[in-house]
Amino acid sequence: MKVQSFHALYEERSLMHAATSADFSKYVDHIGAEGMQTRSQLLRDRQYPHLDLLVDELIRQNPRMTETVKMRLERLRTGEAQVVVTGQQTGIFGGPLYAIYKLLTCLKVAKQAEAQLDVPVVPIFWLATEDHDFDEINHLFVPTAEYQPRKLSVAPKDTIQRSVSRMTLDRDAVKQVLHDALRAERETAHTKELVALTERLLEEQTTYGGFFAALYGELVQHDVVFFDADTKAVRELEIPFFEQLIQDNEEIRHALTEGIRQTTDLPDTFLNEEAAHLFVEDIGRDLLYPGEDFVTKQGKTYTELELLALLYASPERFSNSVVTRPLMQDYLFPTLAYIGGPGEIAYWTRLRPLFHHFNWTMPLLIPRMGAVMLQARDEKLLRRYDVSLEHALRDGISIEPFDATAITSQLHASHILGSALIQEIEQVERANSKNLSATKKLNKQIQLAIETVVTQERRKYERLVRTKRSLNYQLLPGGSPQERMHSVLPWLNRYGLDLIQTLRSEYERTDAEQLKILL
Repeated sequence: MKVQSFHALYEERSLMHAATSADFSKYVDHIGAEGMQTRSQLLRDRQYPHLDLLVDELIRQNPRMTETVKMRLERLRTGEAQVVVTGQQTGIFGGPLYAIYKLLTCLKVAKQAEAQLDVPVVPIFWLATEDHDFDEINHLFVPTAEYQPRKLSVAPKDTIQRSVSRMTLDRDAVKQVLHDALRAERETAHTKELVALTERLLEEQTTYGGFFAALYGELVQHDVVFFDADTKAVRELEIPFFEQLIQDNEEIRHALTEGIRQTTDLPDTFLNEEAAHLFVEDIGRDLLYPGEDFVTKQGKTYTELELLALLYASPERFSNSVVTRPLMQDYLFPTLAYIGGPGEIAYWTRLRPLFHHFNWTMPLLIPRMGAVMLQARDEKLLRRYDVSLEHALRDGISIEPFDATAITSQLHASHILGSALIQEIEQVERANSKNLSATKKLNKQIQLAIETVVTQERRKYERLVRTKRSLNYQLLPGGSPQERMHSVLPWLNRYGLDLIQTLRSEYERTDAEQLKILL
């Protein structure tokens, strides 16, 4: 494996570049090494009275964590340690590749921050199990015979929109996706080990979040803390802040509107300014809207007092929206930094006034690693076609249509000679035997020869097209970035379960955040 800096992975104006520049400081509270120091000192001055119980829950949720991580958690319990957080929806088999890049970036930044600040820093992966959009996690993509993305998915058990954490892991359906996905791959020396691991983890887990954490935990040797907020124990710790979110709801909504106004020159993100930014579980997971009372889209209403009473009686029925989850994260954890992609960074900047409403500053916003996996054979093909990787990632590999006319036109001289020969033989046959059998036979043979040449060239073209389509699928599947479409599954099948640890080691040796990974 060879890891190289690759600045051209994103457009120049992408937040994956801009978020680390000095100009970005007008959108955030802290940036760079100096910002990390300032943020760390501010966290030391804050109180987190729930840390003892929170660490108990983290240990319960992570039974296989390393002793080193457990020691850091014990320092978190006493308020000595701080955290770096990333998170993602819990897609089957880890979701898109960028989810593993988030995890690796979180591990790297936590290690760097610990060395810089001389305090223990815990890497936290927040499992977005409270999300209720099952269609966003229930699938992965494999190539069709024509190298177009084909979705393999798990069907939901019912049509009720409930948090993913409340859904039972459909082991048989996920196993079927596993085997269907690997049928799209060549069997390798790593296939049996990969299947054995995933099937064992499926048998051990009961939820999609648990399976996600178990798989990723194996890939990084359990050197990270996975956090599922959608448990009764965590919700009980969150009661005081949920209460604030309910009581200060009008001010929070006004702060969001102000945050959106302050960042109009950044890439657009949709944040629902009309909502109360809290969900309550009834038959399914319902978003609350403000008014004279709080109301759901189904028309169920709650007065503020009724909502507070429900919160204290059944906190597990409450969850955050994309707007309030970052605030809850800052309430629960002494958070140095959040690792995110371009979309996340864009919407986090809109939340700055909300943090200020609680007299907090924002954690640092650090772009996740961006990467493109490039197999050695694909690198050779790019050279053969004289196409740069930058061009291939932007525009794909062009495929010209097959042109039979162009081939036959190359046989123009043969046509002339063949026609002349046929005419001469025809003249001889007409003069002597009146039988044109030799003429017909020769004409047929010449036509057959031309058709054979065209057929051979068509087969050669089809092999070329198939190779180019395969290359396009590897680098720009369906016209989308590789990291957003590919699962980690085929890469583990090709290169083994230690691929991610190897990538982690290589990645930590470079200062670059946008990488070309040669395999």
